[in-house]
Amino acid sequence: MALKVYRASAGTGKTYRLTLMYLTLLLGNAARFDPRAFYGILAVTFTNKATDQMKARILDTLESLAAGKTPAMGSDLCKETGLSFEELVCRAATVHKTLLHNYSWFSVSTLDAFFQRVLHSFVMEAGLDTGYSVDTDTEYLLDKTARRMITRIPQDDSLREWFTDLINEKIARSDRWDAFRLLRQVGYQATRESFRTMGESFAAKISDRDFLRDFIGKYQQIIQDFEQRMATWGKKALDLISAGGFSTTDFPNKGSSFARYFEKLTDPHPAVDSFIPGKRVLDALGGTPAVWYNKSSPAGLEKMQQVLMPVLGSIYDHYQSHYHLYATAVAVREQLPQMGLMADVITTMRKVQEEDNTLDIGDSTYLLNQLAGDGNTPFIYERIGAGYESFLLDEFQDTSYLQWKNMHPLLVNGLSQGADSLIVGDVKQAIYRWRNSDWKILGEEIAKDPQLVRQGVDFFSLNTNRRSYREIIGFVNTLIDKVLGTLTDSIKEKTTACDNLEERDRDYFEHLLCNAYLNHTLLTPSGDAEDPPGYVQVNTFSQEGEDSATKKALSALQDLLVSLLTRGYEPSDILILVRSREHARTITRHFLQSPVSQYREGSQLPQVVSEDSLYLASSPAINLVISLLRLVHYRQDACHARAAQSMLSDFGKPEIMDDHEFLDRLRFLPLADAFEAIVQRMDWTGDLEALPYLQELHDMLLLFAGKDGGGVYAFLNWWKDRGKEKMLSMGLPGQAVRVLTIHKAKGLEARIVIVPFCNWPLDPRTGSQVIWAGTSREPFNQPEQLPVLYNDRLLHTFFVRDYFLEYTQRYLDSLNLLYVAITRAREELYLFLPEADASSREDISFHIRKALFQNHTEGDMVWSCGLQQPPVRKIREEINEGFRPRAYPSHDFRESLKLVYREDDFEYAAEDSMRQWGIVLHKALSRLDVEADIPRVLEELVMEGELTGNKETVSQYAAIIEKTLSDPQVSPWFDGSWKVRNESSILGPSGKLRPDRVMEKDGKTVVLDYKFGKPDPLHHRQMDRYVAALGRMGYKQVESKLLYFNP
Repeated sequence: MALKVYRASAGTGKTYRLTLMYLTLLLGNAARFDPRAFYGILAVTFTNKATDQMKARILDTLESLAAGKTPAMGSDLCKETGLSFEELVCRAATVHKTLLHNYSWFSVSTLDAFFQRVLHSFVMEAGLDTGYSVDTDTEYLLDKTARRMITRIPQDDSLREWFTDLINEKIARSDRWDAFRLLRQVGYQATRESFRTMGESFAAKISDRDFLRDFIGKYQQIIQDFEQRMATWGKKALDLISAGGFSTTDFPNKGSSFARYFEKLTDPHPAVDSFIPGKRVLDALGGTPAVWYNKSSPAGLEKMQQVLMPVLGSIYDHYQSHYHLYATAVAVREQLPQMGLMADVITTMRKVQEEDNTLDIGDSTYLLNQLAGDGNTPFIYERIGAGYESFLLDEFQDTSYLQWKNMHPLLVNGLSQGADSLIVGDVKQAIYRWRNSDWKILGEEIAKDPQLVRQGVDFFSLNTNRRSYREIIGFVNTLIDKVLGTLTDSIKEKTTACDNLEERDRDYFEHLLCNAYLNHTLLTPSGDAEDPPGYVQVNTFSQEGEDSATKKALSALQDLLVSLLTRGYEPSDILILVRSREHARTITRHFLQSPVSQYREGSQLPQVVSEDSLYLASSPAINLVISLLRLVHYRQDACHARAAQSMLSDFGKPEIMDDHEFLDRLRFLPLADAFEAIVQRMDWTGDLEALPYLQELHDMLLLFAGKDGGGVYAFLNWWKDRGKEKMLSMGLPGQAVRVLTIHKAKGLEARIVIVPFCNWPLDPRTGSQVIWAGTSREPFNQPEQLPVLYNDRLLHTFFVRDYFLEYTQRYLDSLNLLYVAITRAREELYLFLPEADASSREDISFHIRKALFQNHTEGDMVWSCGLQQPPVRKIREEINEGFRPRAYPSHDFRESLKLVYREDDFEYAAEDSMRQWGIVLHKALSRLDVEADIPRVLEELVMEGELTGNKETVSQYAAIIEKTLSDPQVSPWFDGSWKVRNESSILGPSGKLRPDRVMEKDGKTVVLDYKFGKPDPLHHRQMDRYVAALGRMGYKQVESKLLYFNP
């Protein structure tokens, strides 16, 4: 038994391999078969959609086999299990029935869902409240935390002092000092897995203000010493130039002469890179005459070389020996003071979560890791009753470090028990690093893991692409090969120019891309040579006058869509992929604003939809619902009135503004009822376009009402802060051209794929991006990791290794995005390369152009391969898209809900009437201590709705009770002289017992049970159990009595 690791390229059947492995484990082999084997199998996928698909595929295959049909993987199952087809059919029938009858043990889920299930068993140990929920909106948490922190600053002296010093220090450096943004950045770092993995003790240390104050003082001293020393020499050089009767502009190159370097050194607020000597300074050091003087230089200037050379040499020597130290201190100084806010931000964040009873999406993984950190892993997973032995992990390249750390002990334990497990992933499709995924676990660490290697690890490659036509496969191979080469050359240029990178690290970074893409070549399946070849086209667009490259790309995209639809493709066959949502908005805006184009007579250009159309706030109907709710609850706000008036006019119902009866009623209705009232008044029950949005909002309202208090005012505030960002849970419309980000398209495919903006940056540096870096060099080795801003200045620090680790990872991210995008197409692929700057090497389009267009010329160019052919219409497979209602039924509850006010109006069935009578009477007796309590108890039941307020009915119940209690044998038990326990539970060996009444007096105990109807021998057996239980509890004189009531 061993761990099988499949490195599966795009389109090679990862899901097929996972399903095959799961079914192989289920159906066993010649020596082993357990129809309940699924109890011990956990399959983990990356998304809920993938989870549903895998479950459906397993069940469909089992159902086909059980029916004697040969499924797609029938022959592979026979090969893997070693069983005949007849034996597979027999076993599949048994397993299918067993699995459906024990469906809750069918464990196929996302990794986050599995961790949540485990954590729910440890609510107390983790310090959580019951009923907590996971909130995936981290941005909202950061905003709320930052706002709460700002209100705290004036009230906390220590916090205010630190924050004031921090802002003043940023102002002195002319740095941005937006308080809200600053606090959000600190909060963001606190939620990152890279920070959490460093542990609680590290977090406490890095946020200790006394420690930071001392630490920052050391760095500041390093900075001041270096700047003062360099300024002293710079001033000396300038004095020597002045004493000679010259100025810095007298040297060759005038304002750009090497002597201007001395002026930079004396700047009172020097930039950190102003100390780096440029080429002319280095030439001057080398004695190059041309930078010291020339024919047009003032007389005597040539003598300054001998005068200045000693000073310049001293400056350069000090630069060489101390600049890395200085640059490192500056890099740390920029970010470290913010860490003094970390403890307060974390504390505030936790309070916000406690108030909302929520966890951040990453909290469950971290908390589970903390619980398992003390060697409790087996106990933790056993507690949920899950004896998993085999693990099937999909999309493993997207697993984070903490997720792997949590799963690793389970995997090792299963392997040690002789069970098989499977890992499937593809480093080339690792595009979720911003979600903490770590491709190096799959790419590097598994092969070196001593525990896994000891148990046995077998590596396999899946390279046969069954998705794309052969020309597309060939294009992918060629393009990736060439782009891989040019990107590697770019990295080598940068590492070669860096003088403080260790040789071992240099070699690692220069080969990182090639190692990640090792054996990347896709193979075509053996088939008919006459199969359609497929088609690939790449267009470049240059800037020409007022026509920007983007505008030309959008125009070409529109023409391409018309062409594809004219050739016979359906809108749903076409997938447009973009790098960012902003690009998706650019495309949808273009098609909304452009004149309607014709591609067939009487037909229009199809609908082009992006993810933006899935936002609830994009629906006019939803906006009107919110506007009407605001109108009736903020009646004095003229803006809400004008907005509602405008929207109602757009819907053709302006008269609603004058329907004061409706608006007044709307104001006092509960949230969900107000929504239904609006739907009815607007006649939306049959509006198919608005229906999915209305359905989603209705679900949201019901959830909000049940969980968050349900008030309309609270909901409107929530909508303003968060609700407008909510999206439909269903997918994009089927009959439309889809526009998706590449990240959202992972795992999808389409007949036609278009990438209209294939020009994303290789190393995007938008905003302030902080990385955690470490070094063994003092004094920067305590603490072990320090926050620094990612930029090229890190090349001159002791954090150069961390810089290149981030730099090469970003190149890999960009290359992976390209790989994912171009491997989604089945039949035709189109790439557009709009040029922002043809000479820029910092975007992916430069490397694609270099790979395909050897002789780059001005203007637009086209590259293509393969052949465009009419689409072959295949018989559509029936796809279960779930239930889609065709109407949204809604009625006025006042017309359909009738309340019964008198018990006489209840229409009990004959057998129900006696039962109902006994239930009410039993509730009354359970509250009775003494006979005098009868009127009080019956009144309580009336108030609680258990009994009608009809006096005749109440009198009937009172008469029955009084008649029974008046019996001379019974009345002493209700005279107040006994110690009474009504319906107290007794925990016995066979479970919980609950006698109706237990009475104690003078060492004697009487057990009383109320019965309604005829006596039954079983009643006495029940009483015997009560007596026996009380006897075991130490009661000596115990009697049992049955008290019968009859109407």
